[in-house]
Amino acid sequence: MKKKTLWQEGIEPLSDTKIDYKEKDVDILIIGGGIAGITALYQLSKTKKNILLIDKDKIGFGVTSNTTGKLTYLQDQIYEQIIDTHDTNTALSYLQAQRDAIAFVKQTVQREKIDCNFEEVDSYVFATKEEQIKKIDTLQSFLDLTEVKYESMDNIPIDIPSLKALKVPHTAVFHPVKYLYELARISLSKGVKIMENVRATDIDQDGSFYITHTNAGKIRSKKVLICTHYPFFIRPGWVPFKSHIESSYVVATPIEDTKSFSAITISNPIYSIRYHQDQQNYLLFASESDKTTKCKSKKEYYEKTSERFESFFHMKPSYAWSTHDIIPNDHLPLIGPISKKHPNVMIATGFQKWGMTNGTIAGIILSELATDKHHPYEGLFLPYRPYNLKRCIQTVKDGIDSVGAMIRSTFQSPKGQAKIEVRDGKRVGIYIDPKGREHIVSIICPHMKCHLLFNEVDCTWDCPCHGSRFDIDGNLLEGPSVLNIDQKK
Repeated sequence: MKKKTLWQEGIEPLSDTKIDYKEKDVDILIIGGGIAGITALYQLSKTKKNILLIDKDKIGFGVTSNTTGKLTYLQDQIYEQIIDTHDTNTALSYLQAQRDAIAFVKQTVQREKIDCNFEEVDSYVFATKEEQIKKIDTLQSFLDLTEVKYESMDNIPIDIPSLKALKVPHTAVFHPVKYLYELARISLSKGVKIMENVRATDIDQDGSFYITHTNAGKIRSKKVLICTHYPFFIRPGWVPFKSHIESSYVVATPIEDTKSFSAITISNPIYSIRYHQDQQNYLLFASESDKTTKCKSKKEYYEKTSERFESFFHMKPSYAWSTHDIIPNDHLPLIGPISKKHPNVMIATGFQKWGMTNGTIAGIILSELATDKHHPYEGLFLPYRPYNLKRCIQTVKDGIDSVGAMIRSTFQSPKGQAKIEVRDGKRVGIYIDPKGREHIVSIICPHMKCHLLFNEVDCTWDCPCHGSRFDIDGNLLEGPSVLNIDQKK
């Protein structure tokens, strides 16, 4: 079984991102080449602005490549959660934003003739337990307030136990990385610039400009759009105190015949299903979503996901990968200015497992705000929106979970070919490779000083608090940290 995402295979790299871009003074700098950043780039390429996008690796090879590639507004119990934390009108606005995002992708694919395996399909949400039926009924009552046409039924089109289901039209599936690369190529043809393998580490203000520090030098810009999945700074914004992180696990396997639908359960245990039609067809299945602060074994999650897949579909998975999702404590993404003091520094994060729609709408919103326009959803997703009582309570709960993770990770012993020892008076992580060599690193995350856990599946040191990941030699793989961990001799 390949421990990698299906979406990175066969992608032709961009040909004009390796240039030494000397002009480091731009109108708008976009940091991050995922769904939000590339959508914003595409929209801004239609203007006469001087635009530069940087990505720490290859565009599209971050969190976007770890998605299932579903474009749907049936997102398990999100509407019930938004109504509970905010109100019905807020939930209705969120629903319309998701539908607008799907329409944007569809129209863009058709207009630009993008080959990304876009397929319009029906989408299902279903209950597998008696206690979940009430949640389906609640969702049905909510949909009755809208113009959405739905059907209520007992089963979904495959042999997975279902007690009740809802089906809606006009949702879609696609190849997310193919889509991004075509958007990037179209944008490059209009004069914008992309630099890959450039990591942003800090931002300073210089009068009405911002100076972004990177491993390739300083970039001066009037506006900065931070589309990095998780901001690489703590303040302003205080995102770690407005959200928590959950991990999810995906498996896929080649199949002969596909079906034209996608589906997800209304609540835990989450089963997410979609089919992918290409020269080789695939079935994708996601499950085992949980908070990273629980500090559980990644191997156990992978095994449970694979076992469920084999039980439902009577096949063994050929691919397996995982992803981290930022879950805002009030169930709405954080899109827009980071604070009142810094209206020209904007973020896009907290897509809560639905990055293909929320990332798309984020890119659209940021492109409007970056050109001094307004967008109907800017207030809905405002990063510094006021706290209400329920959001405050959830913030406290998330904070307790993070502190608990720090404590648990301090005393948890790693599994696999790794161990923690005290050397020269300091606790260090030691990975023993197949040749018997020791790889010794600090186990303190540079971001907010959480203790790292060893991921025996991917052979990485992972932060359970905020999701940073490092290889066995301490090199940074994923933020929000911007620093490597110390390598001990």
